[in-house]
Amino acid sequence: MKKCIVMPGIIFLVMLHAMAFAGEKEEAGELSEIEKMVVTTTMTEKIMKDTPGSIEVITEEDIISMNALTVAEVLEEAAGLFLTNEAGRQERPSIRGTGNKHTLVLIDGRRIASGFKDLTGLEQIPVDMVRRIEVVRGPGAAIYGSDAIGGVVNIITKKPSEKLNMGLTGQYGQSTYAGAEEKSGSAYIASSAGPLGFLLAGSYRDKNGYDRDGVTPDDGDSIEQKSIGGRISYKIKDNQEILTGLEIVELNTVGLRPLEGLDRIREADNRRINYFLEYNVKMPNMSMLMLRANRSEHKTENDFTPETAMIPGAIGDENNSERFLNQFEGRYTAALLDRHLLTLGAEYREEVREDASGMDNDIHNLSVYLQDEYQLMDSLYLLLSARWDDHSTFGSKYTPRASLTYNIIENLRVKTSWAQGFRSPDISELYVPTYMRRGKEVYEPNTGLDPEKSDSYEAGLEGEIGRFDGRIMWFKNDIKDLIDPVFYRSTGSGNSRIDYYQYRNISKATMTGLELETGYRLSNGLRISGNIAWLDTENNLTGLELEGRPDYKGIVRISHDRLPWGLSGNIRINYIGERYYAAGNEDDETLVHAYLYKELYKNIRIFAGADNVFNTGDGSDIEPAFYYSGLSFRY
Repeated sequence: MKKCIVMPGIIFLVMLHAMAFAGEKEEAGELSEIEKMVVTTTMTEKIMKDTPGSIEVITEEDIISMNALTVAEVLEEAAGLFLTNEAGRQERPSIRGTGNKHTLVLIDGRRIASGFKDLTGLEQIPVDMVRRIEVVRGPGAAIYGSDAIGGVVNIITKKPSEKLNMGLTGQYGQSTYAGAEEKSGSAYIASSAGPLGFLLAGSYRDKNGYDRDGVTPDDGDSIEQKSIGGRISYKIKDNQEILTGLEIVELNTVGLRPLEGLDRIREADNRRINYFLEYNVKMPNMSMLMLRANRSEHKTENDFTPETAMIPGAIGDENNSERFLNQFEGRYTAALLDRHLLTLGAEYREEVREDASGMDNDIHNLSVYLQDEYQLMDSLYLLLSARWDDHSTFGSKYTPRASLTYNIIENLRVKTSWAQGFRSPDISELYVPTYMRRGKEVYEPNTGLDPEKSDSYEAGLEGEIGRFDGRIMWFKNDIKDLIDPVFYRSTGSGNSRIDYYQYRNISKATMTGLELETGYRLSNGLRISGNIAWLDTENNLTGLELEGRPDYKGIVRISHDRLPWGLSGNIRINYIGERYYAAGNEDDETLVHAYLYKELYKNIRIFAGADNVFNTGDGSDIEPAFYYSGLSFRY
């Protein structure tokens, strides 16, 4: 409780101090939070302060300053977002207390194929090509369709540049334990020759496993990750461009697991390939046309030593499976009558799953959507959007959204919105049995499932005065027809007992919360910022809290770019509140991270830092204290 009071208290003090010096102006060349350009909320470029709803932009410099190597590590410090550790130790985002499948993850607005057990592990996406990450809190189904009940994470990548642009980074790290030694490196180069531009990027990571208590399973697997990607652009005319790209990521993890009474070595190989072709044209009067074909592939191979016994009567082989996603979409935007910006789009999507047993399944989805950004008057902005989806299994679904932004004065705004969202059942829930605890629990599919549906509301106030910016947002999510596995029978007894569950639409849940974000930059190079999110959840069927959602989550960042000896750095205090579980609550945690760097020459930086400085936590979901140093070059 003390920590729950301290975190908002620190942020409140920052706000008070900021107001005392609010009249000071930003230094030349500094880009304030509200001036950042975003695209995810409306699919059209807008300044952040003009964007409806709640959005956070995590820039490339932010990523560097927290020494994040994967998207999962970046999002650990995002406001109102909590990472859950799922099957195969995949890390999934949960926004505003929604579930692990309620956040849509995109790369440049493109969907990617799901992975093991229909989850998209963010630890499998490196940051070597990332330019920024936009996190939209609140339903995005009205333009993006299924899976965006909680929100959208859009990973915006680097593009070919007109002038030569390159970077190279290498680092080494070690935890406080004998294991977890890590070596990593990344590089990119971009340029152009006349109308032709290119970008090439790659990364490598090698990390040893570790175990704190000597009890299986290992607390951390050994990791080897390799990635390569690129972009090629061709300017047909000044206003027309063709863009194509490729991303390949291979992740190998090895660690001990207790299975069928023995400690076994589990080796998991995951390979992801994404590639696309896109045509963009900009026309007069703010008109734009985008046509895109996108394909994403994911392959899983899991091996155990010693080998595990075969499950009698097993159907499907999730440990050796492949998933494919094909997406075709078009979007046209045009201004109308000076005060309307209309966007009309259509999308066709196919998702396929195949495995070594010969089981093949697929689903198809066709959709159209319409959005109107209506500037009623200079101080009043209205966003109306709606999407219609036709799914091959459950039929059609209509999802609307309405957002209103009112500028009380030039630098103070009220934002409100209401939206509906939905999540269609995935292939595993519809068709593929899932075997848990090596066959002791069988989760059976159900082709009669309905999509999960949500109604979401939010209202808040945001503004900026001089060097200070802040925002406060209230939200409420009502989710119906939650898909959960329900026990219905068992066979055998003792060690031969097998429990059977079936996916069904049974639950209703409510999530209510409050988010506070603020930042202040002093004239001496010091910046203080932070956020805190309070969350209250309820399973309306049982009256209990939803499992695994922290009641509070927040962070305070203190950064300084004018330290002695030419040093710059930051300290980040990350608080994760208590989480409810039926088997017993999980205590709150406070983690402290630090990062320090020095510019040796114009383009060369030496850096060092520590994650979890005080080695807080003893669970497998909290990494032990880790110390690192490295060198980077950018041109």
